[in-house]
Amino acid sequence: MLKRFHQRTRAARCRAIVVATQGGKIKFADANANAWLKQFFGLQAGHRSLPRKVRRWLKEQSVLNSPLVARHGGARLCLKRQPTYAARTVSLLLEIITGAGQESSRRHHALTPRENEVLAWLARGKSNGEIAAILGIKSATVGKHLERIYPKLGVENRTAAASFAAEQGRTED
Repeated sequence: MLKRFHQRTRAARCRAIVVATQGGKIKFADANANAWLKQFFGLQAGHRSLPRKVRRWLKEQSVLNSPLVARHGGARLCLKRQPTYAARTVSLLLEIITGAGQESSRRHHALTPRENEVLAWLARGKSNGEIAAILGIKSATVGKHLERIYPKLGVENRTAAASFAAEQGRTED
């Protein structure tokens, strides 16, 4: 039980959240988000607007739903737009991916053809239900595929898996 708590706590430190207006004015950013925006985009402490690159990416999100990935040294920062119920508000999930161990585990575990299909649709922003309908399988089966995909890629969630797929060009047929 304690081990699971520590794993969740460690994973939480790899994620952050930003809430902004559609114009890019930051309404809320947790401590990790502020630090990462500064590290990956040069955003100054106390700056209350999203970096220009992030604002441009958000404008494109009305057309496609792929994550934005920024690199700094050996680390990557993945930004993914999240659903929000507040009008004229943008919610972003930020996830940092570091470490050579993750990269080597990604290279050594091949995905099955079906897992590649699921991953490609995931990278296009589809939900489990949408992926299931597209592939003619049950939503629970999509969930099982994702459970097998995450450890093979060395990631913990959909955002990181979608980021990896986008970087590898797995979003195309």
